[in-house]
Amino acid sequence: MQLRDYLSVLVKRWWVIALTALVAAVTAYGVSKLLPHTFRSQAVYLALANQADNGLNIVLRNSMNSYREMVMQPSVLDQISQGLGLDISGETWMRDVNIQPRPDEQKIVIEVDATRLDQSQAMANAVGARMVAEVNRINATLEGTARINVTRIQEARLLSMSPNTKINVLAGAILGLVLGLLLAFILEYIDDTLKSSSDVERFVGLTTLGAIPEK
Repeated sequence: MQLRDYLSVLVKRWWVIALTALVAAVTAYGVSKLLPHTFRSQAVYLALANQADNGLNIVLRNSMNSYREMVMQPSVLDQISQGLGLDISGETWMRDVNIQPRPDEQKIVIEVDATRLDQSQAMANAVGARMVAEVNRINATLEGTARINVTRIQEARLLSMSPNTKINVLAGAILGLVLGLLLAFILEYIDDTLKSSSDVERFVGLTTLGAIPEK
């Protein structure tokens, strides 16, 4: 097939391509709406030593994981959930709460997944508040003035939502477009009828000398 033949197929079968892309986009939209939505909220905390001391900074880096472990316990998460009036167990929150210590940035990032945005944000903030309280409790038992302080620098906000309807519809339309193109050329390939003089020329390999006009 020459380039003009490909263009001819696209012009003749454009409705197949458009219809396939439309059906795929609508299907993706429907599936996205039927699937349960998950909202991910993120809160960020800063961990700083109150003195410019290398030894204290080493302690800080080594302590960040322990701060995480003090909160990432089913019983603790269950207490936090009950305090917020949420009917979600601590075992469930163990799967949906993620605390990421980032020693190089001196940050602790808390991310929470939930089926409702207000729940994910409330839980992220509450987990952070509990972590701050635990750090303050440890500081109260220490002698001397050296302390590690944890403070919130970003209140819980929406980070992402899944499924993402817009992206899914776009992906569905692109996939439908590709399938539509394939379907158009398949239909053209299996269509062996002769509709024009050029079709006859390709079929017999001879030049058309004349044609009988329709009455």
